[in-house]
Amino acid sequence: MNPRLLPAAATTPAPTTTRTATTTRAATTTRAATICTVLICSGLIACSSPAPPAFNPGGPASTAPAPAPAPSSGPGSVIMPPFGKNAHVIMTGWLPRNAGLARAVLADKDYELAYLYAEYTGGRDSSWTSYVSPTMELQVRGVLSGQDVTTESFQGTIRIFGMTVIRDPAVPADVDVSACFDNAAAANTSLSSGAVLPGQSPSDRNYYRYTDQLAQTPSGQWQVVSDYPLVYYPRAKECKP
Repeated sequence: MNPRLLPAAATTPAPTTTRTATTTRAATTTRAATICTVLICSGLIACSSPAPPAFNPGGPASTAPAPAPAPSSGPGSVIMPPFGKNAHVIMTGWLPRNAGLARAVLADKDYELAYLYAEYTGGRDSSWTSYVSPTMELQVRGVLSGQDVTTESFQGTIRIFGMTVIRDPAVPADVDVSACFDNAAAANTSLSSGAVLPGQSPSDRNYYRYTDQLAQTPSGQWQVVSDYPLVYYPRAKECKP
């Protein structure tokens, strides 16, 4: 699974899709793989309600449909997919004070988690489609159908932090949600066996900043319509601890 970068559309920034460790944008912290409520001040994740069965790469479930994420537990919470015990994503608890922007940020967090879960399940899960526009869906489906996704999973820990949100400079009605992505402690694995794939080692490309562009539908839902090219360390110097 290689860092994702698709060709730019005619009037929108380039959608990006696989970001997994060393070339993995993978790894997801499930805090016990449950639905988790974000504690805004601490940036930690607290869990509630029982989780659906976890997807386990290399086990019997790796050839079966992936369990779907459980619904959100309430306002201010993210939808944490049922990753197996070998994968963890630490999602920032930051939210802007503006209620409208906070809804956009939550939608983006849910998309990022759902996209990682799709990678974790070898492209089997499609819950990410709830958070994207039809055009973006076509782009992402193309990436998730690649052999480097459908035959692989990941393990380890991914951190998403340093999140910000601004009005898009080209489309003022849209917003840009940006965050640092650190997958240095994650590794790609074989979906069928669960074994770590050879030839992986941490590098500066494990640290980068991504930016998703979101637009609001007539019904008020925020959807990811595109994402900008990734900015790697050292240009994104704030993204390497």
